[in-house]
Amino acid sequence: YEWAWDERLTSRKSLLSQNNLEVKFHPGYSDGTVAVRGDKILSKGRHHYWEVEMLSQIYGTDVMVGVGTAKVNINERDKFLSLLGQDRESWGLSYKGKIHHDGEIKDYSEPFAQGSVVGLHLDTWKGTLQFFINNKPFGIAFTGLYGIELYPIISSTAANSCMRITQSLSVPVSLQMDCLGLLKPLHRSYLSTAFPGLRYLLDSKFAEVLRKKRDNDDSEDSEYEFPEEYLILDDFDFALVGRGRRKKKRMIR
Repeated sequence: YEWAWDERLTSRKSLLSQNNLEVKFHPGYSDGTVAVRGDKILSKGRHHYWEVEMLSQIYGTDVMVGVGTAKVNINERDKFLSLLGQDRESWGLSYKGKIHHDGEIKDYSEPFAQGSVVGLHLDTWKGTLQFFINNKPFGIAFTGLYGIELYPIISSTAANSCMRITQSLSVPVSLQMDCLGLLKPLHRSYLSTAFPGLRYLLDSKFAEVLRKKRDNDDSEDSEYEFPEEYLILDDFDFALVGRGRRKKKRMIR
């Protein structure tokens, strides 16, 4: 684990355990909205991925996962609200499947509940954030996060609600990582066999994250494909977003 929840910012309404990886919100009863924040800034120039497991029943006004700046008020006593995304300082996904930022709410994913594992992938170079529910990708939720110092945050209004970090890791942004988003299963299998030195990269968690995003896009785009002889790879900037990966070659005479 690269980080845990920051015990310096907790209260009697947010009890940490298991080396600060697990939190119980509102023991006994709830009288508002409380959040916990990661104890480290998500470093720039890296891919960050972490997962949060819902250990208890999820209900009530809102239970959210996401990111925010140091300005986020993580203790809204006497107020039941969707804390993440109520202003410009945070970005969040609600258990109801909606994303929130700057007071705007949009449909995004299926709901999550007790037993669900919510994954978050923050690309600090491209400034994008996407979510996964039980390993299912739902695409880019937010853009425009480049250069912003962000922390992981979770919040809850539900009494006796419990969540746990199951993993948190990061790798530097690199051409190799972007290439993972372009490889099809056949290509990955060939590279793993032909170049054993690449297995550490092809078998990494980030290879899995980027692969799921790409494979999901391929299934959506399967209705229309140019013939292989007329295909080239587009800019790597589009590799993770999943748009414009391919285009026709210009015929030069």
